Amino acid sequence: MLEFKGWRKRAAYGVLFAVAFAVALRQTFPAEAVRERLVLEAAAQGWQVKVVDVGPAGLVGVRFTGVALEAQDGTRLPVEELRASLRLLPLLRGRRGLDFDARLWDGRVRGLVEEGRSTRRLALKIAGVELAKAAALRKASGLELGGTLGGDLDVTLDTREPARSSGTVDLRVDRAALLGGQLPLAAFGGALTLPRADLGAVTVHGAMKDGRLSLDRLEARSPDLELSGEGMAVTLQPRLATSTLYGKARLKLSDGFWQKSGTAALRGVAEAALAPARGRDGAYWFQVYGTAAQPQARPAP
Repeated sequence: MLEFKGWRKRAAYGVLFAVAFAVALRQTFPAEAVRERLVLEAAAQGWQVKVVDVGPAGLVGVRFTGVALEAQDGTRLPVEELRASLRLLPLLRGRRGLDFDARLWDGRVRGLVEEGRSTRRLALKIAGVELAKAAALRKASGLELGGTLGGDLDVTLDTREPARSSGTVDLRVDRAALLGGQLPLAAFGGALTLPRADLGAVTVHGAMKDGRLSLDRLEARSPDLELSGEGMAVTLQPRLATSTLYGKARLKLSDGFWQKSGTAALRGVAEAALAPARGRDGAYWFQVYGTAAQPQARPAP
């Protein structure tokens, strides 16, 4: 029989204390206080937050269920469940950070946010997010999209020395589709109503250098169309939605697309409106600009 003497006795007391401390910390974690602080912080940013239930998660974390965020313009973001916990090791280096795990739009978004004296990092792993249910995205972009979003994003912004910012983006949308919406065309003083179209698999890949995220791959291919980007780049801002977007996009529509029900009648109007953007190969070229949340396009010279 093992006897608890000497170092064994001291180790046993240490383990017992650690377990007792962990249990007490979890049971007394101020989850309600965290909810109140979350509501106040969100209100300061122009968001209203409603939470159905809140409770502890892990040692220094909190779990929210039935979360609803609503902006002043009516944009609403529902989150089925959100778990967030403090990152303890970064705290020892003077950095504040959170790990989070959210379930929304039938998918899952995991990641972390971390803030230092002059840097901010956002890392995401996205899986199974159904874009057709993302009403917030539809309201912001004016486009109705379908498909399943997945991929990774890891970006670190340095506000003191933007050239030291770094990061990568690798996203994919399977079974992507354009279900409708309007494309802003400043050159015509309005917007072009877009018909339904199959986009196939959409892939986006890019890397950040000198404070700019350059997209070396942006393409979609399907029997309906071919879409690709050229020189596409995003200058990231602390608020990702306001990051500036610029570059060129090439769009080529197939004859089969115009033979679909509901699109044939639009062909004459669309081709007349897009005539300034038509190239020699029959593809349309656009200058893309605006922000990540509100992209715009005009015929490329």
